[in-house]
Amino acid sequence: MSLPAAYYDHGGITIYHGDARDVIEWVQGVDCVLTDPPYGINGGRGSISKERARGEYLSAFEDTPEYIETVASKIIQHCIVRWPTVLTPGIANMMRYPQPDSFGCYYQPASIGLQTWGNLDSQPILYYGKNPTKRNFGTPCSYTLTESPEKNGHPCPKPLQGWKKLMCNITLEGMTLLDPFTGSGTTLLAAKETGRNAIGIEIEERYCEIAARRLSQEVFDFS
Repeated sequence: MSLPAAYYDHGGITIYHGDARDVIEWVQGVDCVLTDPPYGINGGRGSISKERARGEYLSAFEDTPEYIETVASKIIQHCIVRWPTVLTPGIANMMRYPQPDSFGCYYQPASIGLQTWGNLDSQPILYYGKNPTKRNFGTPCSYTLTESPEKNGHPCPKPLQGWKKLMCNITLEGMTLLDPFTGSGTTLLAAKETGRNAIGIEIEERYCEIAARRLSQEVFDFS
């Protein structure tokens, strides 16, 4: 097997429609992985399982703890072996991923979600390997997040500006990012808007369509 035909390919941004387990071994030229995999919350109860009021994914997979352990975590392990990797795993199943080299979070002071010990006011960020920018001192691992994600037809899009801040601290302009769980394409859009290249892999064609549509929208300067 080799890389499938690109679903979208323009301006240094490429989307592959397929299962990351099949596609990822053929991907080359990556400087860093940045991704927001599924959280494994289907079937749970309470605020953690309704995190950020997310809905259910389409039917390509079940967002369960078993999926995280047998599929998502395995994909991340494959990434860690080859590239510096940063991910936001959610709270419920973050221990199902390998132990990170560094740890941070998105702090959400306005969060109204609840856990058994108090507010659900942060989302973890796991870091593996070394920062490709070679900048360490003064680079934050955590961020205050007050932005809401846009509603674009995907159950759990990432807030774009917060994602761009993280991206700009782990990569330099001209570098190439990989997102093996592309979803609605926030990683790819953030890369486009910050002068980076990106490769996305997404198993559900409907989400590829959403990502491609977002990337195709151009901003015109009327000044």
